[in-house]
Amino acid sequence: MRFIVLGGSLRKGSLNRRLMDLAAARLEAVGHEVERFEGEALDFPLINLDRPMPEGAAAIAAALTIAQGAFIASPEYNLGIPAHLKNVMDWTSRVQPQPWKGLPVLLASATPGAFGGHRGLMPWRTSLSALGAFVCPSVVGVPHADQALAEPGRLADARSDQALEAGLAMLVKLASALGTAR
Repeated sequence: MRFIVLGGSLRKGSLNRRLMDLAAARLEAVGHEVERFEGEALDFPLINLDRPMPEGAAAIAAALTIAQGAFIASPEYNLGIPAHLKNVMDWTSRVQPQPWKGLPVLLASATPGAFGGHRGLMPWRTSLSALGAFVCPSVVGVPHADQALAEPGRLADARSDQALEAGLAMLVKLASALGTAR
């Protein structure tokens, strides 16, 4: 199956990019195809419907359209969706047919704080559900991610590692169940 891995902050040392790396590696390890969008690929002008869609947004929309599922690793900025990621969702939501509709999505967040970014994922659920996405019931929150993701390719916290494994399994199962129904 084909999955999109999207997110992270725009800065190079993003904890959420490390989480994306781990999720992508685990999906690829079991034979899935993964296309990643992060950093500069997400840095395009704010949505303005008087302007044409930026090439980066069009590329993401095209990838979403052919994907069977998506993994989003989102920083928690003031309990909400970071502006650059909200901008991605806003631009891609203008494409018809709607690329988010029927798409299984697993939400995740890595943060140095104690809550694992859970509070910042709630607005994602609302917005993606409004676009017709199937948001997985569970989310992956990695608290103290500066320590938990200190070693590349490894999640030191057993609870977070189990949550990531279970979340990815749920995403794959949902994508498999939906098949070509989207």
